[in-house]
Amino acid sequence: MPSPHPNSSSVAASPAVNHNSQGATRVAYSVGDITFGIRSSREMRLALEPGLLPFGIDSISCDVELSSEWALRIQEPLGAPIFQSGGLWTAYRESAGTSLYFQTEHLGASPYKKCWFNDDVTEGRVWLFRRYFDADLPIYPLEYPLDELLMIHRLAQGDGAEIHASGVVSSDGQGRLFVGHSGAGKSTASRLWMQQPGFRVLSDDRIILRLPNGSPVMYGTPWHGDAGLAEQASSKLHRIFLLDQAPRNEIVPLSPARAAAELFSRTFVPHHHGDGLARTLEFLEKLTAIVPVAILRCTADARAIQEVLRAA
Repeated sequence: MPSPHPNSSSVAASPAVNHNSQGATRVAYSVGDITFGIRSSREMRLALEPGLLPFGIDSISCDVELSSEWALRIQEPLGAPIFQSGGLWTAYRESAGTSLYFQTEHLGASPYKKCWFNDDVTEGRVWLFRRYFDADLPIYPLEYPLDELLMIHRLAQGDGAEIHASGVVSSDGQGRLFVGHSGAGKSTASRLWMQQPGFRVLSDDRIILRLPNGSPVMYGTPWHGDAGLAEQASSKLHRIFLLDQAPRNEIVPLSPARAAAELFSRTFVPHHHGDGLARTLEFLEKLTAIVPVAILRCTADARAIQEVLRAA
């Protein structure tokens, strides 16, 4: 799956996501132990993107259930949006829930897709503007960024957080999270860890954090970075490091309060949802009370790896 980007083309502009010539009227997948199911009528055949295939599941009932259908027209509301992404999608408050309208410069001003979901993010509907899609080919209605947006809104219910990070697991089960904004060196660090015997990387860019039964767990996601690393797996989380490129290697522990604030600034959140923001911060405060967090001032080479291993 290509690395997510705010200007990624849509399925409509690039229908190469089809991997199954037959398609189905229901597909489902699981990311971060949260399950998503999509159903359609026989007129619309569905298929997961290739990058989501390792996350695919067989389930007749999921945490989030969506229906997908064709639309002859999609018109954006006249009222003021609650959030604008800067070009790709716009959010509105509609019908006791949230609606997302998707546009791309390749297809003009009219939205090519709409998604509505309820406030609990347990159910929703997706409409695709039929003229922009090849109805003879299977379609993935939640193509990026919609699948990730649904995940972010669901996690903001208090279920966890999705964070800019690389998740690394050692052969003895030690889970380490390396957090950083874009360009902080997550993909570089991931490649370095992959060269170490006995280590694997769950994702080099997006990791989901949750506290099932009060125990900190990190999960791989399909939304990878430049290194292209994405694994359907999870691990208990033992240490968190904030990446900070520097001429020498140094580990600086942080207090839980500062750690929660630093993680929040690197977390994907629904900025238009006040309650969701509060719940996400509360989750991070619980997490940093359990898991030690430190700044990792580091060089972009294997010396940084050795510094982390010595600290263990």
